[in-house]
Amino acid sequence: MMLFLRGAVPLLLVGLALVGGPALLAWWVMGGPLSWPHLLVGVLGGAALLLILGLIFGRAVGRMRK
Repeated sequence: MMLFLRGAVPLLLVGLALVGGPALLAWWVMGGPLSWPHLLVGVLGGAALLLILGLIFGRAVGRMRK
């Protein structure tokens, strides 16, 4: 159980940060009460960040000499 929690809790926190960061930024830019459009922008922004960082990491690993 502890091994599961040691892996799941940090992964959950990173997922929340990936969604929460862009959502809070969208809320700050667009103003108004925090609502579904802000959350949607957060989810899409988090997915875009994950995709971009994954492509950068994949390119760096692929360029390593064997």
